[in-house]
Amino acid sequence: MKKLSFFEKFLFLVNTLLAFSFLISLGLPYVKPTLFSYSSIFSLFTPIIISLNILFMFFWIAKLKKQFMLSLIVLILGNDSLKSFVNFSNNSKFIADNEFSIISYNVRLFNLYNWIEKDNITIKIKEFLKNKNADIICLQEYQNTNFNLDNYEYQYEKLRGDNLKYGQAIFSKYPIVNKGSIDFNSPSNNAIFSDIKISNDTIRIYNIHLESFSFEKEIELSELNKNNEKIMNDLSKTFIIQQKQVELIKKSIKKSPYKVILSGDFNNTAFSYIYKELSRDFNDSFKEKGNGFGITFNYNFIPLRIDFILSDKVFKINYFKTYNINLSDHEPIFSQFTY
Repeated sequence: MKKLSFFEKFLFLVNTLLAFSFLISLGLPYVKPTLFSYSSIFSLFTPIIISLNILFMFFWIAKLKKQFMLSLIVLILGNDSLKSFVNFSNNSKFIADNEFSIISYNVRLFNLYNWIEKDNITIKIKEFLKNKNADIICLQEYQNTNFNLDNYEYQYEKLRGDNLKYGQAIFSKYPIVNKGSIDFNSPSNNAIFSDIKISNDTIRIYNIHLESFSFEKEIELSELNKNNEKIMNDLSKTFIIQQKQVELIKKSIKKSPYKVILSGDFNNTAFSYIYKELSRDFNDSFKEKGNGFGITFNYNFIPLRIDFILSDKVFKINYFKTYNINLSDHEPIFSQFTY
């Protein structure tokens, strides 16, 4: 093998910095936002750091250079984080007496303010949900505009607001025997749960919408240099609020008499403290049965997976899929279980 050229040495220096950055990112989920809120901000860039390490690995392989080992080693060390970003698995639906399925989808008020230049968004979302025929549907940023779903006899929604009422909703083909809400100190975010009787068992389903970013992504990109400090401060406040919301959810989970499934829009990534705390003792449907990148939200140039379905380990995850339908700023996710 030839020695590295000056340019290749420079690239390897960049590669080394990225490999080191990825190793640092592995520790970010263990840092509470209340201790160092910027750790959660840095974790947003982990998907980019992973992508660049993968690109460098293949670049050096193509050049027949042993430097590919650097990125390969750190990716192996961070295999769990890698699976949170991109995954490949055996994945197939099947029919069984003890199977049930869940869809989670942030519908963004059914495009109330025409963010997407498409007509009849509500009808199209309803058609999508009808076609997928999940047993349980969890919707975030939901508003009730006579949104009736056939075959879903049971429903629980918790809406708030003065002029515009919106919130979270759970639709179920199976009886809801109990329900409740975890009300955050926020006008637009909360978590609800329904205890759903399936055959001879009862399962608690949480529909979660954690604190949202307080600025629009279009503004953030165009005015990044002007508002960099403000953006960082806003994000820091958001992640601190999310930590407090997660603590409330965990208290509710501990009191549950039933096995639990968490679904919803966490407004944070799988590389964050927020995700680590919520996924503790749970299986991530994407990591178990997902394929590809599983991106549910594109924040400008950063591909993010911020929508999740997490299940108690008593449930077997058979199938998972992210649907790219472009009817909201989020994409819906579907998972099938047996118990």
